[in-house]
Amino acid sequence: MDDDGIEDGGSSVRLTGISVGAGESRWVDGSEVDSESPPWSLDEDLSANKEDYGHSIRRRLIKKPKRLDSLDVEAMEIAGSHGHHNKDDSTWRTVALAFQTLGVVYGDMGTSPLYVFSDVFSKVNIKSDVDVLGALSLVIYTIALIPLIKYVFIVLKANDSGEGGTFALYSLICRYANVNLLPNRQPADEQISSFKLKLPTPELQRSLHIKEVLEQKSSLKTLLLLLVLMGTSMIIGDGILTPAISVMSAVSGLQGEIPGFDTNALVMVSIIILIGLFSIQRFGTSKVGLTFAPALALWFFSLGAIGIYNIFKYDTSVVRAINPVYIYIFFKNNSGKAWSALGGCVLCITGAEAMFADLGHFSVPSIQIAFTFVVFPCLLLAYMGQGAYLMNYPNSANRIFYDSVPGIAEVGVMIVSTALVTLVMLLIWQTNLFLALCFPLVFGSIELLYMSAVLSKIMEGGWLPLAFASCFLCVMYTWNYGSVLKYRSEVREKISMDFMYELGSTLGTVRIPGIGLLYTELVQGIPSILGQFLLDLPAIHSTIVFVCIKYVPVPVVPQEERFLFRRICPKDYHLFRCVARYGYKDVRKEDHHAFEQLLVQSLEKFLRKEAHELDLESSLIEVDQYDSISVKSREPTDTLEELTIPLILHDHNSEKAETTSTEGGIVELPPSSSIPGDEDPSLEYELSALWEATNSGFTYLLGHGDVRAKKNSFFIKKLVINYFYAFLRRNCRGGAAVMRVPHMNIIQVGKTYMV
Repeated sequence: MDDDGIEDGGSSVRLTGISVGAGESRWVDGSEVDSESPPWSLDEDLSANKEDYGHSIRRRLIKKPKRLDSLDVEAMEIAGSHGHHNKDDSTWRTVALAFQTLGVVYGDMGTSPLYVFSDVFSKVNIKSDVDVLGALSLVIYTIALIPLIKYVFIVLKANDSGEGGTFALYSLICRYANVNLLPNRQPADEQISSFKLKLPTPELQRSLHIKEVLEQKSSLKTLLLLLVLMGTSMIIGDGILTPAISVMSAVSGLQGEIPGFDTNALVMVSIIILIGLFSIQRFGTSKVGLTFAPALALWFFSLGAIGIYNIFKYDTSVVRAINPVYIYIFFKNNSGKAWSALGGCVLCITGAEAMFADLGHFSVPSIQIAFTFVVFPCLLLAYMGQGAYLMNYPNSANRIFYDSVPGIAEVGVMIVSTALVTLVMLLIWQTNLFLALCFPLVFGSIELLYMSAVLSKIMEGGWLPLAFASCFLCVMYTWNYGSVLKYRSEVREKISMDFMYELGSTLGTVRIPGIGLLYTELVQGIPSILGQFLLDLPAIHSTIVFVCIKYVPVPVVPQEERFLFRRICPKDYHLFRCVARYGYKDVRKEDHHAFEQLLVQSLEKFLRKEAHELDLESSLIEVDQYDSISVKSREPTDTLEELTIPLILHDHNSEKAETTSTEGGIVELPPSSSIPGDEDPSLEYELSALWEATNSGFTYLLGHGDVRAKKNSFFIKKLVINYFYAFLRRNCRGGAAVMRVPHMNIIQVGKTYMV
């Protein structure tokens, strides 16, 4: 059973002595700790010299500190070389971003006064001022509780390095607990500068217990993924309808002013405006925000000014709506109708989720400032002004505002966010249990109440966003389900190291100059697709790199931390693994030439560092021969120092003498700069072989995998995998299209995975 819990028959490795030079036997990479090179086990029939060497290895493993995986060491070095660059948080920059948020984030919420009271009072007739005050009080506290308190002061703090939305919350949770259904997590991922992993402290057993439960139960992992996909799907479903509702609501104001402006004219004008709005999206968020920010700023200030005018002109007593008692009276007088009116009241927070979902384009302070000091007060004044007007003209509600259908998915997204933020509070923030439970009890109860009200709108058109959301949910979950099964199948069928040693350095075929980049999803082990290439091709390249494009749960991976390398098999095999790591916001813009150049540079750096490590290791072996020599006496308290000395020193340019511990004392080693790394003949040979292969060109070896359900699978699984998932794979862009690689540089072979 592998670390990821996937059964891997036939992929276990029993490693014996490996000859890597004339009469020389040693570790393949000096740092293999996973399935590619497990701990040494010597055969009983080995020769005496190999047996002695095996005992030497055991003695060194006992006396020296445990070696780190080469991927982990490399990750620690590059991660410590610089800090993660946060967004510019200067005062003027924050103010400028706050201004831009008005044109991007708050457009839907800003147009809500056009239709909120129209929908509310289409369910409840205005019999007295109490009805107006009750509805107004309901709107005021809805805006104060959900957007202001929940999002501005709580949810925005649960961002993932400045990124927001349901996937950002899921990514944040995946970093603190291994809940990703795709089992490709590595310790080296935690060394990415933007990872910022802070595990729960041992004193808080609750956080540790939650983490263990999430990691051990696959059903909870699936439930969490479904919750995230559901929230994302509802955002998309809501986003399909919200722009149309907002534009039509604004244009509907012309119906009472222009004679003959009927419904057909309303629809045509709205379509023209929508086409214009979507056509400028390609210019980017920054330009769109700067374009619409002045108009939305004028809109919000106009709402506030008109509200103040209406309050003083019609009825200043409308401020009594601040008293929440009027909400109770509103429900008492109207009972079931008041509950139905909640479906219209929830429209006042349309677009509130955008405050968190669009966080990646702005910053937390900018969104907080814009809502707290502009949007919130202007909306309150606008609704109070409308309330004052309705108290004098109660029959004008349906005539003035457009009666719209509430886009239901909005409330569903809020419920998902509440659940995920609660998990973040318990698992990551380690909030007091009482306070953490108060969050879902307060806000979850309010949102469930609104959900129960808007469900009555399903037959009036509310089914449409739910239908969109359901379709997107099915697509995303089917893709994830099929990908996980395919990955597990690859793990089960990966080639054993014993078989690779039997093939020898020629891999059982002819090796020709060049670099073959064999793409695989495996982060460990040798993919079975290599065997297919060896069977189908008359020759294979002199240098083969298994490239794994891996997406880690961080927004962005710095370019200098992109590649991690390790060696597979002895040196004369010229086999390497490259893990190319990308964040979920990284866009693979580099063309294949830039990718190849960066890969070769990283591989050369790895080879030089490996040579330095082995030279340092040789120095430590020589130190073992002088255990009886004591240069400096050691105190009894120093006995544990030996376990903390790294085998790879990060300061390679230091001219100071390096020291290491022995049982007798501290022995000085030569400065690292004097270690003849470049003069090592084996390094020179490997570098020359790498340059020769580079000059011969790159070939992309891609496997076209066909995933099929086993014959004894359930009918539903066969339907999903053989038809739905297969349809998605056929109609998604392949790896060649994503990498923009010329077809003449690509070799593809087919393989069927039975899942």
